[in-house]
Amino acid sequence: MKLSRNILAIDDETRWLRTIDMLLNRHIPEAKTYTCENSRQALNLINDFDIALVLLDLNMPALDGRQLLRDIREHAPYVRVIVLTGLDETDIAVECMKQGAYDFITKTSSTDQLLMCIRRAMEVIGLERRYHQIKDGFFNRMNLSVFNQILTTDIKMHDCFNFAATLHDSHEPILIEGEIGTGKHLFAESLQQLVCPELPLLELSLADMPVQMLEQKLFGIADQPGLLDMASTGFLLLDNLALAGHEIQRMLTQLCQRKRYFPQGALRESALKCRLLFSSTVSLEQLEQQAFSHGLLYCLQPQRIKLPPLRERSADIGLLLQHFNEIACQELGRDYLATPHDLARRLEAYAFPGNIAELKALTFTAVGISNGPELALAPFLTVLRQPKLQHQSERIIFPANLPTISETSQQLIHEALVRTNNNQSTAAKLLGITQSALSRRLSKQD
Repeated sequence: MKLSRNILAIDDETRWLRTIDMLLNRHIPEAKTYTCENSRQALNLINDFDIALVLLDLNMPALDGRQLLRDIREHAPYVRVIVLTGLDETDIAVECMKQGAYDFITKTSSTDQLLMCIRRAMEVIGLERRYHQIKDGFFNRMNLSVFNQILTTDIKMHDCFNFAATLHDSHEPILIEGEIGTGKHLFAESLQQLVCPELPLLELSLADMPVQMLEQKLFGIADQPGLLDMASTGFLLLDNLALAGHEIQRMLTQLCQRKRYFPQGALRESALKCRLLFSSTVSLEQLEQQAFSHGLLYCLQPQRIKLPPLRERSADIGLLLQHFNEIACQELGRDYLATPHDLARRLEAYAFPGNIAELKALTFTAVGISNGPELALAPFLTVLRQPKLQHQSERIIFPANLPTISETSQQLIHEALVRTNNNQSTAAKLLGITQSALSRRLSKQD
């Protein structure tokens, strides 16, 4: 989808079309304006000239404006429509908004009001078109199309893509490091597609895992293969590295260093064929301060990929908002909802402690409660009104009377559920634990 700025004005009044054509050419020269007097030809013109915005008169003899609006929404859902009305047609215009029009304005409005309305629509259109442009073409030009599910224009993320590509032939362990919700799992899937697309990505969480059970799952039992064998020459993703116990750390250190292991009950060692991929929400520097296994840290340091948090990728917020909006509308069976003007810019001031996962959850909630042609603002305004929280890299300020570990855990779980609208799967990801682990903690609280 090209970054189109073409405008089509549809009206049966020739004089008014000439006026709007002159007005737009003078004040919005970056947009190319077309006019149409016969509403039956409108859909063909929209397709032929790649129209991005339609100025639609409601009262036309050939094809009523309301019917044409429905046709445009059906056949060209990404085209924005501004309805032009008379003074006594406000109720009809509001009904058109419910049917998918971007906005409406009376023909008697001032030139400034009309131009402001059009410019706001063009800003939204620009965001939508840039989103499709990046998604469809940018990564192909980089020859890193496997990362096309990670929507970004951020240079740090592009460095991550390029560095990952250099690890194509390496059999040393790889660490994907990033805060909660930064897209580590999606990056791991993309890396697997880059290196060995013919094999599935196997994964195992290290959280709440007894060492004996982990050995069975990884190494297998006698004639029953473990995940290391099942992964073959592909990737095995070991998630939640920071939650691994000391015994597990030692076992993983030996596996990374020796690249050999004993299946339980076997008399002969097996060579490690698969590639180990770790993910962690805690940085290596922080793990080192927590007396984590230095041997394992040294193994992971050379091939460490650090994903930046969303607050450091503010230019991506608008693109991601548009992306999740479209996905949510499809999954929830909703007509496409326009992104409210200025919402992306306002969200750039928010720290997003839950990063991309939080933005996705907010967008899905907004789509679910929307009852008009635009995305509902309520979920976003709720977080924007909250006091600014410190970033994960900053020190947490505790109250004078320290809460117990149990109380702190309950508060964290409650906050994660609030932010994700009680979605336990997403809340578990924010907390860095499995959904089953979260369920057990909730049952204990009950």
